[in-house]
Amino acid sequence: MTMRRNILRRTAAGLTAAVMIISAGFVQTASGAEQTAAERVYTVTANLYVPGELNTQLPGVTAYMTNPDNPLGIFTAEMPKGHTFVSAAPTVPVEENAELTVAADGSMTLDLLVPNPVFTLQSIGGGTNAEILDIVRDDQIYAVPDNSVSRNGRITDLTIALKDRSGKYIFSQCTEFPTLLGVDWTVPLTLQVDLSAVPEAAAAGSSSASSVNYDSLSAMIGTVEKALEETAVSSDGSDVETSEVWVSESESDALKAALKKAKQALSGGTQSSADQQTAALRIAYEKFTGAQKSGSAEQSEHLGKTLAPGTYTISANIWFNKADTGLPLNPHITNSTFPPMNPVEGNAVLTIAEDGSAKAEIPIVIKDQVMTVRRIDGLKLLKSETDETGAVTNITVDLGKLSGDSTVVTQQSEEMTAEIWMGDLAMSISGLSKEHVWPYTFQLNLSGVDTTDGGKMPVVALEMMDASAASAAMASVGAGETEEPEKETSAAATAAVAAVLLLAAAAAIIFAYLRRRKNSAAEVKKAEKNPQILKRGQKAEQGKTDERGRS
Repeated sequence: MTMRRNILRRTAAGLTAAVMIISAGFVQTASGAEQTAAERVYTVTANLYVPGELNTQLPGVTAYMTNPDNPLGIFTAEMPKGHTFVSAAPTVPVEENAELTVAADGSMTLDLLVPNPVFTLQSIGGGTNAEILDIVRDDQIYAVPDNSVSRNGRITDLTIALKDRSGKYIFSQCTEFPTLLGVDWTVPLTLQVDLSAVPEAAAAGSSSASSVNYDSLSAMIGTVEKALEETAVSSDGSDVETSEVWVSESESDALKAALKKAKQALSGGTQSSADQQTAALRIAYEKFTGAQKSGSAEQSEHLGKTLAPGTYTISANIWFNKADTGLPLNPHITNSTFPPMNPVEGNAVLTIAEDGSAKAEIPIVIKDQVMTVRRIDGLKLLKSETDETGAVTNITVDLGKLSGDSTVVTQQSEEMTAEIWMGDLAMSISGLSKEHVWPYTFQLNLSGVDTTDGGKMPVVALEMMDASAASAAMASVGAGETEEPEKETSAAATAAVAAVLLLAAAAAIIFAYLRRRKNSAAEVKKAEKNPQILKRGQKAEQGKTDERGRS
C-alpha cells in the first residue's frame, strides 16, 4: 500500500511539472480555478476580536470572534486547526486558521472563517487599510436562551483585501450580537494577522504602511465619546436616576481634555505620537469609568394620599447597577429571565394593616447560572427563605407605615448591600471572580393600590431596556468582478492549451483521489476523538422554576 501511495505521489508530481512546463506559467488546480505561477497561498494566523480596552459592555475582556469557544457549549464543525473546543468565553486567540493569497502584483487577500455561534458577527466595515470584499452569511436563527430576542443569520466567512503589511486592521463600523446578552454591540473590531511567514518579496506590490495609521486612535475616540454621552455629570448623584451612572464635573472635564488632545493628533504627526495619544486616552477613559457611580434620584409625585388596608399584587425590584458590578447590564435579582436586565411586574405581594403598617413578600428568582444571593443587608427582613444550597429565594420586608406620597418608592443607602456568588455562566462571560458584595437598589411600584379616599395610586410604567432597538444596518459589501483580459490564440496555442488541460485533468483526478482518502481518514480520526462533532445546541436546562412567594 505504501509503495502504491508513493507511486501515485511521484506520478502526480510528474504530471504537475509537465503541466507547469507546457502551460508556460499557468497551473490548473483540482477545483479548476486558474492561477498564475507567481500566485502564492499561505496558511496564517488571523484573529478578529473586540479589544478589551474598547469593550464598554465587559470592560477589559478581549473577545475573539475567530474562536468558536462559547459558554453554552455549542459545538461547531468549523474548528480552527489544532484548536480544542471548550465551553467557555472566547477569550484566547487561535492559530493557523486563515488562508492568505498573494497575487503576482503583491496584493494580499485573506480568507477568514468566523466560527463563533454565540458571539455573532452581524455587520462589519469601516476599515481604512483593509477592505471587505465578500461576506458569507448563514440563515439560522440566533437567539437568547429564552428565545425572546433573536437575529436572523450571522456572518460566517469573510474575504478581506489587506492594503498593507502592518498586520493590524481596524473596522470601525461593526455590529455584534452576543446571544447571551440579547442586545447588539457596536464595538469596533480589530483584525490581527501574522505575516511573519509571508516573504516581503511575495508581497512586493503591497504598501509598507509608511503613512500614519489612525485606526486605533479613532476607535478609542469613538468609545470615549459614547461614554461621555451616556454618563451624567452631577455633584452628588441625587439628580440622576438610580439606573444611570454619573461622575463629577472635574472627572468629566479630565476625560474631555484628553479627548481634545487625541483629536488634535488626528490632524497630522507621526505613528509614534498617534500611538502615544491612543495610550493616554485609554488611561483617561479607564480612570473615568472607574469613577462612575450609581444615581440616587427618587421619583416623587407628592400625592399626599393614604393607602387603604388590604392585600395587593405590586411590582418589587432589586438590582445592582452595572457601574458597581462591571457587568454589561443592571442585573435584577427579582428577574428569572435571561438576561435579567429589566424590572418585572406583578411579582410581589403587599399587605397593608389597619394601622397603615406594610410588608412586602418578594421572590428572589435570578437564575443560578447568573448568580445566587447569599445574604441581603440593609432591609428590615421579617423572613428570609433559602434553598438547599443556601441561596436566598424569598424575602418578606417590613416597610413600616408606607405613605402614599409616591407611586414609585426607591431606597438606597450605604447599609444596603448584598452578598452574591457569581454563576459559572456569568463568570465565563465577564471574567469576574465568584464572591462579591455589591450595593443594591430596592424599588416598589404601587400602581393601582387602593387609597383611603376611594381612588387608586396612579399607574407608573416600569422603565424597560429596549433590546431590539439596535441598528439593523448591514455593511455594504461588493465583490468586484475581475475582468479577464482578452486572449488571442492561434491554432498552435489552442492545441497547447488542450494538451495542458488534458494533463491537468489527469493530475486533478489523482489529486482528488489522494485528497478524498486523506480527508476520509482525518474525518474518521476526528469523529473517534470527538463524537459530538456537528452536534449543536446541546445545553441542558440547568435553572429550576421557583413559584414560591407568588400570589
